Amino acid sequence: MESIDEVETGEALSRSSKQYELAMKGQWESLKEFYMGREFEVLGQMTTKNDTVLHVAGLAGRKDVLDYLISLLEEDRDALIVENNRGNTPLHEVAASGNLDSAKRLVEYHGALVEIRNRLGETPLYRAAAFGHTDLVQYLATKVGDDINQHFHRNDKVSILHMAVLGQHFETAHWLVNEYQYLANEKEENELTSLQLLAQMPSAFKPKFRESIWIKLHRHICLCNDDNIDRDPANQNDDLESGFNHPSQSTFSNDDLGSGSTRTIRRWAPICIMGEEMRNQNVLLELTELLVQKDYSWAKIEPTEVVNSFSLVSKPNIPHKKEDAETKSTYEYIPLFIATRTGISQIVEKILELHPQAVEAHDIKHRQNILHMAVKYRRLAIFNIVKKNKFITSRLADVIDNDGNTILHHAADMSYYTDMSYYSVDAKGTYGPAFHLQEELHWMARVQKIIPVNYAMHRNKEGVTANELFTTQHAELLQSAKVWMKETAQSGSVVAALVATVAYAAVYTVPGGTNQNGLPNLRHSPFFKAFTISNTVSLVFSLTSLGTFLNITRSPFEYKNFYHSLPFKLNLGFLLLFCSLLVSMLTFAATIVLLIHHQKIWSISLIYVVVAILPFSMFGLNHNRFYDVFFKGLKDIKKKLRCCKEMYVRIRMQR
Repeated sequence: MESIDEVETGEALSRSSKQYELAMKGQWESLKEFYMGREFEVLGQMTTKNDTVLHVAGLAGRKDVLDYLISLLEEDRDALIVENNRGNTPLHEVAASGNLDSAKRLVEYHGALVEIRNRLGETPLYRAAAFGHTDLVQYLATKVGDDINQHFHRNDKVSILHMAVLGQHFETAHWLVNEYQYLANEKEENELTSLQLLAQMPSAFKPKFRESIWIKLHRHICLCNDDNIDRDPANQNDDLESGFNHPSQSTFSNDDLGSGSTRTIRRWAPICIMGEEMRNQNVLLELTELLVQKDYSWAKIEPTEVVNSFSLVSKPNIPHKKEDAETKSTYEYIPLFIATRTGISQIVEKILELHPQAVEAHDIKHRQNILHMAVKYRRLAIFNIVKKNKFITSRLADVIDNDGNTILHHAADMSYYTDMSYYSVDAKGTYGPAFHLQEELHWMARVQKIIPVNYAMHRNKEGVTANELFTTQHAELLQSAKVWMKETAQSGSVVAALVATVAYAAVYTVPGGTNQNGLPNLRHSPFFKAFTISNTVSLVFSLTSLGTFLNITRSPFEYKNFYHSLPFKLNLGFLLLFCSLLVSMLTFAATIVLLIHHQKIWSISLIYVVVAILPFSMFGLNHNRFYDVFFKGLKDIKKKLRCCKEMYVRIRMQR
């Protein structure tokens, strides 16, 4: 049975249903006409959140409607202090919408509105920053009292700068740090500074204008047709790319009011132009520099440094809890290590540029430095930044952490990543477990070059060397690579055999037939020469590709074979196969042209385009990741040819 309160609330909402519908449809003139002569209903409840029409108009950023409603209130200025269930006044809602004119109108009418806090402890100034309205933040900052600092924090200690960074409103954050530099060192309830939060947002440092046109088009189509995208930061669980995981991030949500107009705006929101994205990146880098200048977390010094010694002896297996990279909190790390872990090389470079000594900072709990972190999380760009200075590299590579691990042990350990999409040794990613294993082997070799030679035999506290750890950790990957390599080679050999069969059969079924002497009737046509040459090349390529794939199936599948030999053979096999397929398409096109050579020139060109280019274009659109491997194969072959050329030149010079 319904309670009395529910009945009363329901009746009150029913009485305001007409004005609610007008507001949701954006019929503001009709809404103003409705309230003409009904001043007593201006402060009436309109939504289940206890919003009045003032809140709704403020959220919509309608200054004209607010002006009209305020005029109906006559001299009752305190009426504007009306709050909804979340403690938001109309100015709080205007701060969320970002309408500067509406904010000015409300502040001029009742200046005390700027000091009122909602249930979360947010003032309008704080709320404007949380939604990235820089111009509104600048205006409200001039209207608050003498103690502006009280507007910079809410109840849970999250500062205004934290909130701007979390929302990725970097222009607002940049202005705040410029004006109030002490905010850079403010910490929230988890003891995180704004720089530590920024270091957990790798996608913010990857501008979208570097993406291909196909990815941009796909994103635009998906976003423009998805009405169910939830923009409420409170639903962004543990994802610092779009918001921090606080139980009460911010109280604003367009869906609370069921606004069809806001969904329409979101659907048709234009893609930012390249210049705007570049400007945002510049602002982000400037913000990073400002935050780094105020960060001295790297200078924390351990009172008594513990030096872990080199060990050749297998020590007793000391039980210790190994932290899982997926569940381990990043809160204990300084910004330098967080940025290294997430792969944000821009932050790392800026820290090392402004604070060169920071390169020798280490995590006191685990005694791991930046090189340990870069190796452990496969951050090649940061690894190369550190490696530029050979003296520093030798000092860092010499460190053994508290678990007895050298950086080579970390290179051998796969515990710190599970999804290949996060694998960052190769910026373009890997394709298939065989190439994944190859990258792991290359990573081991790369790290082994910078450590002391004797460290290859060092045993950690679990009694294993780096090579033993690598063998154990990568056993499953090796098995997957074996199966994948065999299946891929077998599939490639089937296609290569099919192409070779077609090319071989074409030799005996020449287009146009033969005369009584067995000579082709169309042998004098230039297209017949093209047919003959392309068919021969296709046959040679396909047979060579077939031989390469068969050679793979007979090869041993050991770790050393995956370092170079097997991936190179597979790349070579597919390169030859694709070349044979392409030439086969040209052969087919030449055959068609021979048979309809009396047609107009444009039709010949069209056939070439459709037959020879379209199939590979469609394949590329649907399998664009394979081009990484394909071009890598070309690079490997080019490297081989260069080595052969250099060897030939040396032999000639010796003679």
